[in-house]
This record gives sequence, structure tokens and C-alpha cells, in this order.
Amino acid sequence: MADQAITAMSAEAKRAEFESGTAADPGNGELWGRFVKFELEEGGGIEAARAVYERLLAALPDGEMHMWDWFWREREFGDVDSQRRVLQRWARWAQAQGGGFLRSKDGWWDYLEFEINNGGGVERVRAVGEALLATFPMDPHAYVMYIRALAALSRHVEAEALARRGVKELSAFCRGHDEFIWRFMAVYLKRLRERRSTAWDEDMFSD
Repeated sequence: MADQAITAMSAEAKRAEFESGTAADPGNGELWGRFVKFELEEGGGIEAARAVYERLLAALPDGEMHMWDWFWREREFGDVDSQRRVLQRWARWAQAQGGGFLRSKDGWWDYLEFEINNGGGVERVRAVGEALLATFPMDPHAYVMYIRALAALSRHVEAEALARRGVKELSAFCRGHDEFIWRFMAVYLKRLRERRSTAWDEDMFSD
């Protein structure tokens, strides 16, 4: 019983130090990260860590890497809804920034993969795909990512319609960049004819 009291006091003392430190230096991302780790390993667990992440991102609203750290932490606990909420938060931030994930498309790839692998269904995939295109409207790779996500759900008619939409949009504004979509679609349609996999994790340019 005495040992439990000492442990509890120690945790409270550590938390008080983090509270004092982050209040004095709210822009210290490293300190916030240690605060999260403390809650996960010694403090109140994932619920307490979520509260710290919220405060961290209020102090550092452009802390993209902290958003992804939060997502990967949530994955450790397997709560799909919590993971999705973090991804939705990141997507709103990324759209406002005109990119995200170090201004690349890797984060959108991870978001689409998450919805495909966690039963998000076509409606959620569409929502992410449309957000991706709104963020990168003139990028053929963005269209191909969205097409691949639809293909992974066997929405082949919709995927082909999206490809035609992409070619139309790209040809109107940056003629020549639509070639990547046509090249991808040739491989994709060949796989369909041959009844080969169009799964998300398949390399469709390996032919």
C-alpha cells in the first residue's frame, strides 16, 4: 500500500513538472512529446495522452509531425475511430496548408490506405480522395492515388470515370501531364482483363 502511494505521488510530481514546464515554454515540442510519453507509460494512459496532444496542438497548431505521432500512438491501441479522428484533423490542416506531411502526398496515401484496410467503405474513400484532389488539383499522381483506392474496393467503373475526369482537367490546364494517368490506366485495365489483382498494395507498374 505504501509503495502504491509513493508511486502515485511520484507520478503526480512528474506531471506537475511537465505542467510547469509546458506553461513556461509552450512552444517546446520536445517537452510536450516527453509529457505524452509520460502519460502513456506512467500516468493516465491513452486518455490522458490524448488530452496532452490536444493541448500540444493548441500550442503548436502547425505541429504536423506531432499529429502523425498521435496517429501512430493511436494505432498501438487499435481504436479505429480515434485513429480516424486524428487523420481527419490532419487532413483539415493539410488542406489549409495546401499540402501537408512535409508538403508531400505521403500522408494522403496513408489516409486512403487506412480507410481501405479498416472498413471505411467507398463513401469515406471518396471523401478522402476528393480532399486529396482539392489539395493537389493539378497533380496526376493525386488522381492515380485516388483511382488506385477505388480499384482496391473493386469500384472499377468509377475508377475509369475518375481517370477520364483527371485527363480532362489536366489537359485543360497543363497539357501533357495527363500522360501519367493514361499510362497507369493501360496497366490497370490490362490487369482487369487478365483477372489479376488490383489491390492497394500491389505494384501496378511492375508489368
